[in-house]
Amino acid sequence: MIEKKGVITGLIAYVKKVYSAWIDYPLQEGKLLHGQYRILRFLGLGSYGLTYLCQDIRTGTELVVKQAKPSKGQLGRDLLRQETEIMRQLQHPSIPSCLSSFQENKHMFMVMHYVKGRTVEDLIFERGAKFSEEEALILIRKLMQVVLYLHKMGFVHRDIRIPNVILQGERIHLIDFGLAARIGDPALQDDGTDEALQRRRATEVTSDLYAIGHFVLFMLYSTFESSEVLVESVKSWEEELELTPATKRMLRKLLQVDASYTSTQAFIDELEAILA
Repeated sequence: MIEKKGVITGLIAYVKKVYSAWIDYPLQEGKLLHGQYRILRFLGLGSYGLTYLCQDIRTGTELVVKQAKPSKGQLGRDLLRQETEIMRQLQHPSIPSCLSSFQENKHMFMVMHYVKGRTVEDLIFERGAKFSEEEALILIRKLMQVVLYLHKMGFVHRDIRIPNVILQGERIHLIDFGLAARIGDPALQDDGTDEALQRRRATEVTSDLYAIGHFVLFMLYSTFESSEVLVESVKSWEEELELTPATKRMLRKLLQVDASYTSTQAFIDELEAILA
């Protein structure tokens, strides 16, 4: 009986996975949305949305159109509606502007400005970019000006990762506000019991600072080369990376190994002191 239940549970999980893959299949290139936005190509699939590069046939402008992930049902629509409301309140040159939203065939969409450039993820894993300690901190200083603005406006991003930061020449852009929330508000989605994920998803400024700590580590590891042929035990970043004591202290606070920063500005002040 127990074995039969296990087979049934596995079958149900498989069917759900296949159904989600089918229902979340991207819309075809060339399709016209809302009688105005022609899909040029599919950009990517996230936890709660699908994004497309589109052309506004009335102006010829390239834009990004984000679709609430169909398999997420009402939760996906609620998150996209929340993202739309938040982005309409943000006016910053390093944050894409929300232009409009619409519904079509029971699907919800949001239209945003298209930010050209390469994500930090692309630079590291596709272009082989390497960031020294100083270069990583300089980039974070630029990024923190955007994050500080966001926090002052009363919101947290909750998903600051290397694929969500775009470099465009000397300018830096923060994208994908799909999990953004007002500081202190209850989160719409359930992130389970994973402690690290809960720290990233808390609707407090510490969640973005925690994410910044991991962001810094990704850049710093771009220059890391292990000299060991056989790794017998997993080493911590403090053992593997050669960093100045000040940067180590900063990272320990960001990652909440030590007491976290009391505010976003407190972190920026310490970052400025290290770079000085």
